[in-house]
Amino acid sequence: MDAIGDKWRDPRQAAGNMDGGYEAFVRTHFHRLEKSLTLITLDRGLAADAAQEACLRLYLRWDQVGDLDDPVAWLYRVGINRCRDYHRQLKRATRLFERLSAEAGGGRTGMDGPESEWVPEAGFAALIERLPKQQRIAAVLFYQADLSTKEIARTMQISESAVKSHLQRARETLRPLVEVD
Repeated sequence: MDAIGDKWRDPRQAAGNMDGGYEAFVRTHFHRLEKSLTLITLDRGLAADAAQEACLRLYLRWDQVGDLDDPVAWLYRVGINRCRDYHRQLKRATRLFERLSAEAGGGRTGMDGPESEWVPEAGFAALIERLPKQQRIAAVLFYQADLSTKEIARTMQISESAVKSHLQRARETLRPLVEVD
């Protein structure tokens, strides 16, 4: 093995000096990973989150990744997969707005007119950011993740009635913002 390969492939070295080896690896590759993911996704925030998640997963699997032929490729693959996961979550979040639009529009289901073709724009995050944290969490878990109020209550460690209250307040806050004239 060459000197560079030895540094990352030898699991004994990784296990013996995990903090130093891991930190040096991340210092070497993080910014290039983040920049690459930014160019792939065209979303700096999403890329930063995905890069951090990839580094966290690297840390949790440092011993196993050290056995791989190309740990850099593994890191990039995890980062790209995380970006794909975030995009899937964003697509699911459109259901939140379809449901809110349906409620605001007098019971439309989102399938009976041009409103069903609505796609989130850059303002999506700005709308969700308007909600207080607990309401935002409850709304995203309900509309995007399709969790039941019981599941949300367990996740947030609050009562089911508190979840229902957060959801109702979120609907009231967002309804005027998504109403169709």
